[in-house]
Amino acid sequence: MNKKTVSGVWYGEIRSKRGNTIVIRDDKLPAAAQGRIYLYNTEREAMIQYDEAIVSDKLFELDAEQQKKVEKQFKSGWEAAKKQLCKVNVKPASKLVEVEKVKPIDDLLIEEEADGFDDD
Repeated sequence: MNKKTVSGVWYGEIRSKRGNTIVIRDDKLPAAAQGRIYLYNTEREAMIQYDEAIVSDKLFELDAEQQKKVEKQFKSGWEAAKKQLCKVNVKPASKLVEVEKVKPIDDLLIEEEADGFDDD
């Protein structure tokens, strides 16, 4: 990825001392916490949040042939993890509370109570 703008689905690998791990990123997923990114980790078969500052220099894009292989091999796991992440990040619709409209007479009564005026 190395300072490239990601658009759509990105296929790459994290290269570290522990070894290389194939990862998939989709910029259409819900946003991760600030300073973090979601990557589908093919070894763990899960969507993982990574610290972007730490991982960005370790991400390398796969070539077109490798991308096709990865897409074919991990498509079902990737789709399942993506659906799960989207379900978890969907916020329930706020409940609407129906409020009666204030009538002009109500406004007048409120003003009268504030002035200490009593009609009785």
